[in-house]
Amino acid sequence: MAISKRIEKALRNKVKEHNQEVKDKSFEYNAKVTYKTVLEVFKRGLGAYKSNPSSVRPTVKSADQWAYARVNSFLYALEKGKYRRGKHDTDLLPAKHPVKKEMDERALADIDRKPTKGMVKEAEMGLAWRREFGRGGTAVGIARARDIANGSNLSLSSIKRMFSFFSRHEVDKKAEGFRPGEEGYPSNGRIAWALWGGDPGFSWSRKKVNEIKNESKSNDMEAKQNEIIEELKNSEARHITKFEETEDEYIIHYKKIHDEESEEVEKVKETEEIQNEEEVMVEDNSKEEDYRSKLSPDVETRNFALQNVEVREEGGKNIVVGYGAVFNSESNNLGGFTEFISRDAFSGREEDDVRFLLNHDPNYIMGRTTSGTLKLRVDDKGLRYEVAIPDTSAGRDLLVSLKRGDISESSFAFTVEDDSWEQGENGAAVRTIKKVSRLYDVSAVTYPAYPNASVGLRSMEAWQDNMKETLEREKEEMKNEEIDSWNRSLAARKLKIVKLK
Repeated sequence: MAISKRIEKALRNKVKEHNQEVKDKSFEYNAKVTYKTVLEVFKRGLGAYKSNPSSVRPTVKSADQWAYARVNSFLYALEKGKYRRGKHDTDLLPAKHPVKKEMDERALADIDRKPTKGMVKEAEMGLAWRREFGRGGTAVGIARARDIANGSNLSLSSIKRMFSFFSRHEVDKKAEGFRPGEEGYPSNGRIAWALWGGDPGFSWSRKKVNEIKNESKSNDMEAKQNEIIEELKNSEARHITKFEETEDEYIIHYKKIHDEESEEVEKVKETEEIQNEEEVMVEDNSKEEDYRSKLSPDVETRNFALQNVEVREEGGKNIVVGYGAVFNSESNNLGGFTEFISRDAFSGREEDDVRFLLNHDPNYIMGRTTSGTLKLRVDDKGLRYEVAIPDTSAGRDLLVSLKRGDISESSFAFTVEDDSWEQGENGAAVRTIKKVSRLYDVSAVTYPAYPNASVGLRSMEAWQDNMKETLEREKEEMKNEEIDSWNRSLAARKLKIVKLK
């Protein structure tokens, strides 16, 4: 479906105004919205008006007006956490939105979340190893093992974290000491693996994650079906015979009962088609692959100033050269800790399928490593990029903004394979990213969002818990040593007294 430039401009203004309105407010969910989402809501409003105009309120005079009202209602729900009236477009709400959360919890409540006997056995063995050797796993892993060993129903977020842990650490199974009979058995990796439920836990969490995805998809489809049925139920001109989901859309099949009303619907469609032809049409890129929606739950984002950005012409192409990340430079406070990126953090990542975007919008791809339009290289300073900007309106605008300094920051999305923690001179936690497991994109940004450091915070909390546990153990050992030393000293004194007698 194509839309006019007038509508595109109006929708983009709504996106800008809404995001400006919510940027300084506190939400448990991402209250910001993208143009792609607003456009989808608008298109659904157009479809609802065309399929059942008789159910539209008399004060509404056009399909555009009805679609705009639907957009306004959706934006209200994003900001307020609830709808004014009936729910609609709930499948487009962000995760943790109160309405979405309530629907998801209701739909997922029937999933069996009780650990299996095999998981319980592994967790008990992992806890026994921890008591015997005092190593392996983290405080989070120990807590998870206790839940599993007790047969407690695991939360949906815990199940997802289990699968994420196993997926990241499956490589540990190749290390020496993972299997019985090998030197160093059980290795730290084997103990950690057991704490999370071992191989039975990996299989179980994979199955449950798929169940969650399928249930969520079914829930979205059911919500969409109920939404369309709600819009049609007040009209006697339709009788639903079939509802189905295709790759791109939801389709509702119905019978025509009143010919006169059907003719009126066709007249409305014909009028709107003529009006649409009179406007300049723009391409609708809303179906562009939004790969960021498929990212791992462990994805992190960081912002950097665009340092020493170079814009040059080369072979008839406009080339932008800069750094997406800088090594061994302390970050700003990320919500409880600061961070350094080590020199070897991006080793091997130059071959990842990485995009260079404008404002993290997949509709504005400026370059991509797999197409050769984006080149990444690690040098002594950081992660260096070289991108051939396309000759598009967005590309030309970006070049002007970079040259003028209007855009001065970049952001990159990644997941961490290995990091380390220490206490800084001021007592604050300091994280060093030693190995990035995957690099997703580098983006020039107009308004850099606060860096997504939630994964880093979880890592810091696990480190702090481990430090606390280690400190308590050391205190206990020191106490025991002092008692032992006192007892030995007392025994020696008694012995000396005996000799004097």
